[in-house]
Amino acid sequence: MESRRRVALITGANRGVGKGIALAFAEKGYDLFLAHYGEPEKAQEVIEEIQKRFGREVHTYDCNLAVAAEVEDLFRAAVDAYGEIDVLMSNAGVGLEKYLTYTTIREMDNIYQTNYRAGIYLATMVANHMKEKKIRGSILFTASTRGSFEVHPDDALYGGMKAALHRSAQSLAREFAPYGIRVNTISPGCIDVNPQGHKDGSYDQQMQEIPLGRIGRGEDIGYAAVFLSSEEASFITGINLYVDGGINCGRNIGLDNPYNPAGNKGSGVGVLD
Repeated sequence: MESRRRVALITGANRGVGKGIALAFAEKGYDLFLAHYGEPEKAQEVIEEIQKRFGREVHTYDCNLAVAAEVEDLFRAAVDAYGEIDVLMSNAGVGLEKYLTYTTIREMDNIYQTNYRAGIYLATMVANHMKEKKIRGSILFTASTRGSFEVHPDDALYGGMKAALHRSAQSLAREFAPYGIRVNTISPGCIDVNPQGHKDGSYDQQMQEIPLGRIGRGEDIGYAAVFLSSEEASFITGINLYVDGGINCGRNIGLDNPYNPAGNKGSGVGVLD
């Protein structure tokens, strides 16, 4: 008997980490509903790549997640397209590196609405859908190492919202556990979202600091998301999974670094607290 197809709804899926997530789910046999904002050409490129490589059904939807009504429309469009949603991967977000004293209220609202409220609101609708359909599904949020141990002075809002996602996910994991719905966050480290990154040397410093010695790829996050949505992870909920090449354990530093313990002539690697 043919098994029911699996469907993943992924936001921010037209580039970078989101594209890598979409490719990973397609590789593992999922049909996809992909949200993007104002980049139809890039969305079409993702569709064509997925169909060529994996032969999966793909729908895309253009929406501004900072607008609550458009989040509602996105959810309805995904349900209309497939009938059931097995996985929500809330990945979309906007960046901001700016001291809080120079940040406008409009920028504050945009970060909150796009990076936090949209994902939580979408998760609410998807969870109610899963409960109604009796789907033991998976809800995932893309957080960040900047939401935990990577603390920068110009990162109060972006990092703060990423931290809030994980804390909320923990409560959602408790709330939805009786229905078999699991909720987790994934925290990427340095991920290659710039095709020219290795050519122009812009990643050289980061590569030296990462214990595993390379920059992450979008697919690294995607495979983590696929695992957390699989039956093999059916006893995992409420966690924040670091996918960062080991940065969460401490950065590599050289012998000439002032934080290197005096007299350390071994591997040339120390740990910066």
